[in-house]
Amino acid sequence: MLIILVLLITLSPFVFRSPKNAQVTINGRVFSVEVARTDAEKAKGLSGRDYLDANSGMLFVFPAAEIWPFWMKDTKIPLDIIYVNDSKIIEMTTLQPQNSDDIPKYSPTQKVQYVLELNANSGFKVGDVVKIEL
Repeated sequence: MLIILVLLITLSPFVFRSPKNAQVTINGRVFSVEVARTDAEKAKGLSGRDYLDANSGMLFVFPAAEIWPFWMKDTKIPLDIIYVNDSKIIEMTTLQPQNSDDIPKYSPTQKVQYVLELNANSGFKVGDVVKIEL
């Protein structure tokens, strides 16, 4: 019994944690993205970063499809905000860094379960198929 307990304690960070990275494919382009699952990770997003690699981004994973608002607080790089549901892009918007204290929030008009942030001008469009591998 003691051996099982020691194994569970030792292996639990590897077995029970959610992955921090995922792979997203759109139109044959593969992105290695960070995954934001917790409220703290979602609130921080890509804020404070000076640069985002060409094939990188952040995927926000929500428990259910809803209208999830986004903002650009302390975000220094322009981003495409890609709203995904049912493995398709259902809406997109390009957002620029905000330099004011009054940061607006941006929301999709339809319910979504995933939101993907990539460098601005990614070239994708509504209806493109999205494959997410968590």
